[in-house]
Amino acid sequence: MNRIQQAEFDILKVFTDVCGKLGIGYYLSSGSALGAIKYGGFIPWDDDVDVDLLREDYETFLREAPALLPDNLFLQTYKSDPMFPGIYAKLRNSDTTFIESGAGHLKINHGIYIDIFPLDGYPKGRAAQKYLETKKLLYKAKNSAMYSGVSTGSFGAAVKLYRLLYRNKGIARPAESFERLIKKYGCADSELLCSHGNRMGRLDYIPKSIYGEGAFAEFEGLRVRVPEDFDSYLTRKYGDYRQDPPAEQCVSHHKFDKIDTERPYTDYI
Repeated sequence: MNRIQQAEFDILKVFTDVCGKLGIGYYLSSGSALGAIKYGGFIPWDDDVDVDLLREDYETFLREAPALLPDNLFLQTYKSDPMFPGIYAKLRNSDTTFIESGAGHLKINHGIYIDIFPLDGYPKGRAAQKYLETKKLLYKAKNSAMYSGVSTGSFGAAVKLYRLLYRNKGIARPAESFERLIKKYGCADSELLCSHGNRMGRLDYIPKSIYGEGAFAEFEGLRVRVPEDFDSYLTRKYGDYRQDPPAEQCVSHHKFDKIDTERPYTDYI
């Protein structure tokens, strides 16, 4: 592991320990699940840790975990950090720095982190699905408006408008509104589990049977949970995931302005 991966791994260990104390389940997801199955840990060129929790467990974690976390770990949501542009959580090490490109102007905690995504259900009726997807597109524009950068096309026009309306006010109100909508669709009554906070679109809509009760895998020597049918999960997301991508694609998807594993982000902003 490199230093960034080690810092993230240390956070993951605390996260899994707290989940155990709270008696809630989780799934390593996306590239982290791929890394666990294919490499037994991090994808060599990756610098990311993603975990999914069923909505009920996610809410329990948000409510109960802060009392169990060490002082240097901050559970970041739009409620605990109103300028944070997300409907998911990050568990950040406040003694470190990870300032992502386009986010440096945000007055938030910028420590190294792992991502924690809630899983919600999906409506069955076509009208309800269309309504949800329209609301999600609007929320994504509001979310994107929080970041700096050039926006083009019709979506870009919406981003520019919302940038004027929301960028200096935080995204707590639109995030809360959209979260109320997605929470209406319970996991128990849905055939799909949806990670609306991630950025892979419908690739983050997975049959509940694939998640199942979870299976155990090794991640850098740590025993972790992944989706029960991890082969179907990874195939849906990545195709032939057992083949390495072309060399030019073997790079981190994160762009950042500053990383420091030894000094806090407050030294740089």
